Amino acid sequence: MKLEQNVPLSRFTTIGTGGPAAAFARPETVDELNEALVFAREHDLPVAVIGLGSNLLVADHGFDGLALKLAGELARVEVHHQLLVAGGGAPNAGALHRARAARLGGFEFACAIPGTAGGGVRMNAGAYGGDWAGIIERALVVDAEGARWHAREELGLEYRRSGLQPGQVVAEVEFRLTPRPADEVKALVADLQAQRKAAQPTNKRTYGSVFKNPEHALTAGRMLESCGLRGHRIGGAQISPRHANFIENADGARSEDAVALMAEARRRAWEQYGVELEHEVVFLGDLELPSLPT
Repeated sequence: MKLEQNVPLSRFTTIGTGGPAAAFARPETVDELNEALVFAREHDLPVAVIGLGSNLLVADHGFDGLALKLAGELARVEVHHQLLVAGGGAPNAGALHRARAARLGGFEFACAIPGTAGGGVRMNAGAYGGDWAGIIERALVVDAEGARWHAREELGLEYRRSGLQPGQVVAEVEFRLTPRPADEVKALVADLQAQRKAAQPTNKRTYGSVFKNPEHALTAGRMLESCGLRGHRIGGAQISPRHANFIENADGARSEDAVALMAEARRRAWEQYGVELEHEVVFLGDLELPSLPT
């Protein structure tokens, strides 16, 4: 397996910011993935799977670790009866296409999640009332010790999180779906995509939802909108004028601009509602939000 050095991660993230990874690899098999994780352990390097880069904010000075982009066998999709079997690096769009072709339903909500099957396990991705916890059968998890299948109950899936630990990577996922006519799947996906396009800045460079929805009557987006943050800008980044829980790369943004916007958003939500917003986007590298005032 080829290891590269100082690979810019900005070209792999949907918002287009971030510095280089100290090491970078594209494992194509479970054995290659295990090899990469052994290398990281031996060299005391943190590990990050970048997926499609759609839920990721990389520090401007980069990531002093091993970044992985799963490929080959680790990104393929197959259907076995009512099981949709996807590699950890398989894009959700491709998995959904295979499900529709096999006349299987239950995965339609994933059309609103521009990520991968494995990334969805790590964060228990969800949208429009569905999530990975509701359809996953089991996942093949690889670390430096080897590979092991984990049943759904072993994955610790909760709202936008899982029990997966650093150094554990999802190599394959099995989803239990239900028979559904292909035209019904197509119609439902079209409806969900229309809803998403109407509400979210789908034609802008973002990293998806910034904050998790709090336990409050208002969603994070509605809360930040009421705080007057739509269109608020710092440097080259701005809070979306369409949806306040998205940050856009408006003009040559840096990751530090996005973090500054996130800090301001958390401060206003705390002062106006007493709610401490928790970020959904994954930080990679030396990034941290300041503490809220007490």
